[in-house]
Amino acid sequence: MSSALLIAYVGTVLILALTPGPSTMLGSAHGMRYGARGTLPTIAGDLSANSLQMTAAAIGLGAIITNSATAFTIIKWAGVAYLAWMGINHIRSAKERLQSRDDHGVRNPWSRYAQGFVTSASNPKAIVFFAALFPQFTDPAAAAAPVAAQFLVLGVVFLVIDGLSVLLYAATAGRLANWLSKQGRVTTQRRLTGLVLIGAAGLLSLKGSPSASS
Repeated sequence: MSSALLIAYVGTVLILALTPGPSTMLGSAHGMRYGARGTLPTIAGDLSANSLQMTAAAIGLGAIITNSATAFTIIKWAGVAYLAWMGINHIRSAKERLQSRDDHGVRNPWSRYAQGFVTSASNPKAIVFFAALFPQFTDPAAAAAPVAAQFLVLGVVFLVIDGLSVLLYAATAGRLANWLSKQGRVTTQRRLTGLVLIGAAGLLSLKGSPSASS
């Protein structure tokens, strides 16, 4: 893989990673609730799902998802319902006492990991995306690195950029949450968190089936 090809790939992934999506919206919601450091389990869940999606794309499952509108729809709407349910719960509990609920969340990073994993995994178009993107930035004729090794490099680069992107969203949202807390607007903070989660559900719901669009 040439350096020019790698630079082009990094630029492409940067644009895609910084564009708001379900995972960055979830990162923002958790950043408001737990701060940037508390969102690290969420990011780990997101990257774990991405790793599995890349593997699935590499072994050809992207074609199955592409050609099965039913499978795509079931996976997508399960994720939409999950995100919307979390958002509604945040809004409904906005006026409740926050201390016990927040302490439980901070002590349970596995819950945040699971939410990050489910949110990313419920985007079946990611598998199709990886299956379509990776071949564009590989050089089958390169003697120094076989295609499998090039896929590995592309995957690692994507995970690093995607993780940093979600962390940036979380850190920005965390600063907003700190300001709201200082202003005594914790209820507003909780409602915003819920609205961001519902927004993530909305973004995921807009993702159409590749087979339907072809």
